[in-house]
Amino acid sequence: MTKQVKIIARWLCVSLLFTTVSCKKSIVETVVEPPATQQDTVVTYTSDRKYNLNVIYFIPSDVIPPANYQKRLSELLLWGQNWYKQQMALNGYPNKTFGLYTNAAKTDVRLIVINGAKSKDNYKYDGGSVNVMNEINSYFSANPSLKSGDHNLIIIPSYFMKADGTPGGGSFGPPFYGIGKSCFALDYLDLDIKHLGKSDLLGNEFSVWFGGMMHELGHGLNLPHNCQKVSENNDPLKGMALMWAGNGTLGKSPTFLTAADCAILNVNQVFNTDTKLYYGAVNSVIKKIYAKYDVAKQSIIVSGKFTTNGKVTSILYYNDPNVNNEGTGVNKDYNATTWESKTIGTDSFYVEMPISELKYKTDGIPYELKVKLVNDNGNVTENIFPYTFNAGIPVIEFGLKPSQYDNSTWAVIGFSSNQTSGDDGKAINIIDGNFLTSWISRWSDPVAVPPHFVAIDMKAPLPFTGFTISMESRYGAKCKDIEIQISMDGSNWQSAGTFTLKAIAGPQHVYLSSQKTARYFKVIVLSSYNGGNAANIAEIAPFNE
Repeated sequence: MTKQVKIIARWLCVSLLFTTVSCKKSIVETVVEPPATQQDTVVTYTSDRKYNLNVIYFIPSDVIPPANYQKRLSELLLWGQNWYKQQMALNGYPNKTFGLYTNAAKTDVRLIVINGAKSKDNYKYDGGSVNVMNEINSYFSANPSLKSGDHNLIIIPSYFMKADGTPGGGSFGPPFYGIGKSCFALDYLDLDIKHLGKSDLLGNEFSVWFGGMMHELGHGLNLPHNCQKVSENNDPLKGMALMWAGNGTLGKSPTFLTAADCAILNVNQVFNTDTKLYYGAVNSVIKKIYAKYDVAKQSIIVSGKFTTNGKVTSILYYNDPNVNNEGTGVNKDYNATTWESKTIGTDSFYVEMPISELKYKTDGIPYELKVKLVNDNGNVTENIFPYTFNAGIPVIEFGLKPSQYDNSTWAVIGFSSNQTSGDDGKAINIIDGNFLTSWISRWSDPVAVPPHFVAIDMKAPLPFTGFTISMESRYGAKCKDIEIQISMDGSNWQSAGTFTLKAIAGPQHVYLSSQKTARYFKVIVLSSYNGGNAANIAEIAPFNE
């Protein structure tokens, strides 16, 4: 059913009066005192869907908005809506883009104008977004019918203009970034579609600020940073990824959304016309992952299986290099090169990633492979696996070994301690096949101190040459030094070696000096990287190769 919102709009924002009328559909009127020469105009805004992008024009109390912002921003938003639609179609998702409330002619977009209670000094780039969001949340609490989705684009007029007529940003300007499902952008008089594609001063400035708006909108629509593959740089239909440096090229040279971007947007709340609930809890977990470098194909090959209580629509692979020790995580991922694959059946995935598409292959450069499961309710779950390069070849030391044994019938026969109060640290978690659950030594009083151990019965004697050990990313205290002991009877134990683990999350391998055969094994944690008492291991299993 189409929602309707009538707005009486005038150009001078002096006061706002909100009146809700009860009928079959919610009708909200926004009344603004007009200048004497301005006639009232009544606009009816409608949408074809339940969920839409909330476009908010937020005006600090001491800022005068630039002229004609309703028309200028409407034109820009409609252009952006169509651009996103084109990009989605190129990636196999036709007729999908973010919803907007528009007039019947689809030339005018509904802007929710909110006059800030404070001066611009309270809404600066650094930290000011908190005050803005507090007022927006209060506004929507008082006017719930105006909020039609979980995603917000918040546009704030520029606080000052430079001598050359371009807007000032930075630490003295308004917020200009994404936070969760909200994002911030800036408005100024020449933020006008007439400058699109131009290379003069105003055209270049427009590309930065409007491209920036579309880039930050991507963040507000759940998109992380990522960049184009090497081959896409010169592709006339691609060029620069919007979520890399596309904020400086949009409208001037080829700029695009990656396949990974579009897979995320495909399940975004405001990109769909259904009425189901989005972003609820979902349990999608990678149960098995295999990875290797195939010399013949010159590709990194990753495959595996997952479980879910929902529906996984795509699997994404972000290869994020730590160039020049820039670090990892948010705002350190601009140069992540991505692939996307669909599910195989209901629970499997496979991808081949040619290393010729990776820009950075310097010896020793650390990579994070972020494998993401895209759920049809809009949530994306992530697992991170490290690798590096040596002599131009990726060194893959994560993932399960093809020769790794099935542990579904194994049992825990002893452990030093585990934490079950206030945490799910049961010892059995170490062989439950779930990378997101861990055995955790007791951290409540009395705190358990090293060494910690868990002993496993494999139910039959098995030969093995090493062990795959996984730790979770959510725990900062990574295990460091361990010993592995083996036994045929569960009573008499002998050492199979001591090892130093890497301080990483995800699977890693330790190799024995020679093949061993045993029915029982015991992992003993001797120390952790932070020097504390804690031990936590998500999974352990022997392999034979």
